[in-house]
Amino acid sequence: MSMIRNVTSLIALTFSVSTFAYEETDEIEKIEVKGEILPTVASDAANAVDIVNMQQIERLGATHLQDMLQQMGNVNFSAGSSRARFIQIRGIGERSQFVDPVNPSVGIAIDGIDYSGVGGAAMMFDVEQIEVFKGPQGTSIGANAMAGFVNISSAETGLAHPTRLRLEAGNYGYTNLGFATGGDINESNAYRVSINKVDGDGYINNTHLNRDDTNGFDELAIRANVKSIITNDWIIASTLHKFDIDNGYDTFSLDNNRNTLSDQPGFDRQDTTSVGVISYYRGAEQFNNKVAFSSSHTTTEYGYDEDWAYDGIHPDGYTSTDAYFRDKAQYQFDVAFSSKEDDLVVGLFGRSITEELTRDYVYAAGIFESENEVNNFAIYGEKRFEGSDTMEISTGLRFERYSGEYVDNAGTAHDFDDNMWGGHVSASNKYSDNFLTYIRISRGFKSGGVNGEALGRVGDLQNDLDRAELSQYSTFRPEVLENIEMGIRASNNKNTLTASANIFYATRDNIQIKQWLTNQADVQNNSANPIFIGYISNAPQGVNYGLETNVKYEPNSFMSITAGLSLLETEVDNINRKFTDPETWEDKIIVIQDREQAHAPSYQFHLGGNFRVTDRIEASVSLTGKDEFYYSFSHDQKSEAMQLINASVIYIGDNMDITFWARNLTDETYGVRGFYFGNDPRDGWENKLYEQFGEPFVYGVKVDFVF
Repeated sequence: MSMIRNVTSLIALTFSVSTFAYEETDEIEKIEVKGEILPTVASDAANAVDIVNMQQIERLGATHLQDMLQQMGNVNFSAGSSRARFIQIRGIGERSQFVDPVNPSVGIAIDGIDYSGVGGAAMMFDVEQIEVFKGPQGTSIGANAMAGFVNISSAETGLAHPTRLRLEAGNYGYTNLGFATGGDINESNAYRVSINKVDGDGYINNTHLNRDDTNGFDELAIRANVKSIITNDWIIASTLHKFDIDNGYDTFSLDNNRNTLSDQPGFDRQDTTSVGVISYYRGAEQFNNKVAFSSSHTTTEYGYDEDWAYDGIHPDGYTSTDAYFRDKAQYQFDVAFSSKEDDLVVGLFGRSITEELTRDYVYAAGIFESENEVNNFAIYGEKRFEGSDTMEISTGLRFERYSGEYVDNAGTAHDFDDNMWGGHVSASNKYSDNFLTYIRISRGFKSGGVNGEALGRVGDLQNDLDRAELSQYSTFRPEVLENIEMGIRASNNKNTLTASANIFYATRDNIQIKQWLTNQADVQNNSANPIFIGYISNAPQGVNYGLETNVKYEPNSFMSITAGLSLLETEVDNINRKFTDPETWEDKIIVIQDREQAHAPSYQFHLGGNFRVTDRIEASVSLTGKDEFYYSFSHDQKSEAMQLINASVIYIGDNMDITFWARNLTDETYGVRGFYFGNDPRDGWENKLYEQFGEPFVYGVKVDFVF
């Protein structure tokens, strides 16, 4: 806790992203937090949540959720694909998925439909609000939100937003076409429809194939929402999503730059169709009722050139491709009853997921197939009540049963079930309309599972130490996160200065750690085919604690200043890791102690300003940065610290807006994913860090016709 004691004095001086408002007002804007299960206003939330609105998304020129995550404190992401599919909040979250099923630590929902693990769908056109919850959301979400939760809401139906036609172009072959419209079908039905098509060459040159588009983008997003007023007390909201993504994947280079040598560049595709229906009924005398149902079907195709080179690059080289084809069907329902005062809710939740995998790997004995069926059932409830005239207390509890069956054609069959619980107790004291403090104790969880790849490939290994290591990791246990945090929200009387800050301390039990088993010693001696086997193990315990802040200063109607600092300390002990001596090539198991967790930078900051230059022109500039961080638990290689400068200039016309935007103005090279092993025959298979890099200097011009 010493770090927290040393930095709490900075709370009043540190700053972060917040919503801009030009008009000076004596009232705080009432922003609804849509991801809570009881009605909540952001300024009164006893929960750590960052909220980003449409205006901020447009200023940044954001196309995908990953563009916005750079702006948020104690939020990180990993690549390893064309888009950031995996998010880490406060240093906790997955970094990849290959063979085995994954229960995400950070969930994603779009318009109330679960997209956890398939974040390629998180495109930003016509998105009204993004909410990033930090810390366990064990009451409202459950197993998919042990570390946090991202809730994305499309623009409201009806006439709340105008019709927009977007034409956008930028460097690296980037184009963006979008159309969104909404209105009233009749006096009882309103709609909003958006269509968005994004294309680009990506940021890689494949010098072997003489192509610049092998890591390109080809993305289509269609979202349709209809709100129907059945009676004065009954509303039904319907949603239809279609995402069709056909991106390239060719990003890792033997030379550790943006020039690849692959002769068989990969692909990263996703095809998703989802429907959702939510019924709100307030006509009963004693209670209100909400019933939500969604169905989603997703196919993903992910493959890459494993050797990152062409056949014949070196006499000792190898050639290999690895491809994963998934078919995922998901059905979900949520039935909730709440009090007429909206201070009590009880609910029943259910989800069924069937995920089929086909893996086509050159060095496998044949096509690998697996099927994983998972069923979640939960009961939950939350109660809010007044502790005094100024104090509100909230208690929530969720019991969840997670059961499933895993089977594959390698002979592995395993049933698993976990009974888990989470929840929270919070108390907020609103001293005035301008000052609130809160304390929150929460518990989150995620299920255990089976290491199907490890079980199925034990027989492939020649090394006794490797076989023994994989044999002991046939399954892994559930993980539990317990968190306590304290926060403040404050503003001055005219709302020209607003601030929030919180400190948190979390303990992790049975930490699920992704590790890798490789046989690079054998490859170096040309005695075996390459082996890369991923599996999840449990470390006994770890801690995550830190500070997050939010401040906005708006001295007049022409200027708004934002800035921020988030701090994070993490630790994990007792990680067993295989180590190969580079001199003797002898394998041994070592124990790692007192190490920082992966993808957990110790600081992140943001500084930005928005300026009304004239009645028609706005300008904005921001600086974001983060500390170095470990890439993985399986090695000790780190990224470099990074700082990015972004800027935009907007012309606001009567029926046409023009935005010039740029990100990473200094063209800084920074890593978003890293592996450490030997993969280059030209240097004798020397172990070294290979990195996937984030986007370089990108810019574009966006024209929105508004009707």
